[in-house]
Amino acid sequence: MIIDCKGLVCPEPVLKTKKALEELPNDSILEVSVDNVASKENVLRFASKQGFSADAEDLGGNVFKITIVKGYECGIVAQTPSNESKFLNKVLFIKDDKVGENELGSMLVVGFLKSILELPKLPQTIIFVNKGVLLTSADESSDVIKILKNLEEKGVEIFSCGVCLDFYKVSDKLKVGKIGNAYGTIETLFNSEGTISI
Repeated sequence: MIIDCKGLVCPEPVLKTKKALEELPNDSILEVSVDNVASKENVLRFASKQGFSADAEDLGGNVFKITIVKGYECGIVAQTPSNESKFLNKVLFIKDDKVGENELGSMLVVGFLKSILELPKLPQTIIFVNKGVLLTSADESSDVIKILKNLEEKGVEIFSCGVCLDFYKVSDKLKVGKIGNAYGTIETLFNSEGTISI
């Protein structure tokens, strides 16, 4: 089966892929065409989370063909219980690049993120939306990028809304984490034991 998702905005490529995979029998191949990196990453991640083998081919001109084989394990190793124990099944949802206003707001957001590193258990996921994506696309030498990279190294999943990155024209400046999508964000929020929003 072949589906064309070029020109579609988040989360449509993932939703169309999900629907097509549900209709296909096992041991089938699905080809998905997309026209941006965010959609490519989101479809690949979705397929991988479902346990399917997936690969992307760059056709040039910012067009990608994703081939998903339904029914074959992708070989992702499950987290060990000891690794899971250092995380809380909680999501930190960050909607702004400041906590409050102006310079104080910028200082507070850095302080809050830095404090997470000192917690005995870390949040499983941090999701950045709206102006929050300006934090994950900040200058490489900024304190916030160093903190977020440290959290990522410790195993915290970090996602930035792809539509938001495009809106603020910083998609090419993403320094930490992965590009997320609306479907993945809602799925993560619903599967968590709690969301903390700042």
